[in-house]
Amino acid sequence: MNEEQLKEALMVANDHPVLLAFLQIIADQEESDVLAGIMPNLTAEDRAYNCGRAAALKDLSGSIKLLRGENRLTSG
Repeated sequence: MNEEQLKEALMVANDHPVLLAFLQIIADQEESDVLAGIMPNLTAEDRAYNCGRAAALKDLSGSIKLLRGENRLTSG
């Protein structure tokens, strides 16, 4: 799909159950990875791995919001 097709496909109501489920799964996994990344006694590599996963999920969520037109800039 090209970007316009993705935007069109994601233009469902904010309360659409599939959209809500998808975004909830992303948010839950992101939270889990953040919590895993701040656990004590992790090696630097383990911490970087978990934080990288959380960052990737945050980027994915942001991309979906951007495609849906939810990341509008505000003044101020």
